[in-house]
Amino acid sequence: MRSSRFALILALFVLSLATPRAQARSFELTTASIADIQAAVDAGKLTYEGLVGLYLKRIDAYDKKGPRLNAIITINPRAVEIAREMDAERRAKGRRGPLHGIPMVVKDNIDTADMPTTGGNEVFAGNRPALDATVIEKLRQAGAIIIAKANMDEMAQSVRGFSTVGGQILNPYNLAKNPGGSSGGTGVAIAASFATVGLGTETGVSVRSPASNNALIGVVPSRGLVSRAGVLPISFTQDRVGVHAKTTADAAVVLSAIRGFDADDLATSESLEQPVADLTALPANSLRGVRVGVLRDMFRKDQEAAAGNAIIEKQLALLTANGAIVIDGLSTGTDLVGLMPSLRVNSYELRSTFDSYLKRRGPARPVQSFAELFNSGKWLKGGVLEARFNDTMKAGELNTNGEYQARLLNQKMMRQQLVALMDRYGVAALVYPMKSLGAPAVGASDDGLRDNNLVSTAGMPAIVVPAGWDAEGLPLALEIMGRPFSDATLLKIANGYELASKNRLSPKTVPPLAGETIQ
Repeated sequence: MRSSRFALILALFVLSLATPRAQARSFELTTASIADIQAAVDAGKLTYEGLVGLYLKRIDAYDKKGPRLNAIITINPRAVEIAREMDAERRAKGRRGPLHGIPMVVKDNIDTADMPTTGGNEVFAGNRPALDATVIEKLRQAGAIIIAKANMDEMAQSVRGFSTVGGQILNPYNLAKNPGGSSGGTGVAIAASFATVGLGTETGVSVRSPASNNALIGVVPSRGLVSRAGVLPISFTQDRVGVHAKTTADAAVVLSAIRGFDADDLATSESLEQPVADLTALPANSLRGVRVGVLRDMFRKDQEAAAGNAIIEKQLALLTANGAIVIDGLSTGTDLVGLMPSLRVNSYELRSTFDSYLKRRGPARPVQSFAELFNSGKWLKGGVLEARFNDTMKAGELNTNGEYQARLLNQKMMRQQLVALMDRYGVAALVYPMKSLGAPAVGASDDGLRDNNLVSTAGMPAIVVPAGWDAEGLPLALEIMGRPFSDATLLKIANGYELASKNRLSPKTVPPLAGETIQ
């Protein structure tokens, strides 16, 4: 009897050794991905309510206290309540998808019916739009929690990180440096871990510049892939909604949720004719065999840019070492950097597109037209905003404005040249520095030698990924551009490069707080 019992115990012990055990995992909130968070929730170690509480503690500790990053304009007063609802729904029905219960920060020019949308401008302070923007509606349907609205350059019209409603945003990697703009609040909020992922908008460099300055993944999708309905606008040609995230995989999840046709933004009809593959299918070996071209036109010749260019050169070698086929020396034969100032149509389209937006905003809108806002004088004076406000009041009828029509033709020509170049060399994407200089001093404009509006004016999709650190310890980024509606391919390349390079580091000014490490 005893011998048989001993034999049974011994057999069970041997079987336990042979059976794979669930590997113990832990994560730190400041580096946790969407998948990490959902794994912790599945393991019963975290709730969405608890997660929102951790992020709110970080906002309290670091946004208006401590380093005073000033990245947030409004905190959602129902964030904890919504998280509690998401916990209950998950227990009863399971998750809606990967964004279920995930806290997000969105730029304060994206309409939220339950919170004010100010654009950083005092006229809109405290004013709620009648409807959610289409992207917000899609995020809520996916189960995401809009935890806060992010500070920004006023009316998205500059790259200093300053608004009259929110004040000056600070860069968490160096509090004396520019955070990037105009989506600086979103970039800083994600870098400082005030939320898991965030939305910004871009007309020139407004998603990619803050991503570069804050060592983030920054994604601007193909023109027409994501609706702009309900976004306080600048240009119906150039405006796009983009994503800030710490990983390409997280950015892909968000982009997958917000993409698609919207009758309120007919530019999205293009996406019906241009099928885009699953954005979240990101194999680990995605660099192997992919052909990538180096767009030498975007390596600036200025001596100041030499050190930053050298950092990007090392990343090209890394791409090759991880299986990519890098085709160097590609050029359109055009002075792209010199051409860029003649590509933007911001000032021409601002007035008409703003008036269209106001109609959707609803009867409680604080002004009835752009002209009323302009004449009120209640907007930030000086710099880019004042220049563009004055220009758009003088633009006149766009159909007969020769300079405007010429700029549209330049945009079309540039798009054709870039696609033709990729076709000629059979490459899936073009790579180059997003900018070869780190962030300038806080208060200075993040433009000039740092300007790079190429993809926003050409309507091409692009992703920036952390590429390294300059002599001041400031982050720089590699930009990856693709053909229109090649977003899925770009995400694969960016994911492969990110996993191979591992260049991102968390900012030291906002260290982990107690309770943020979860086993």
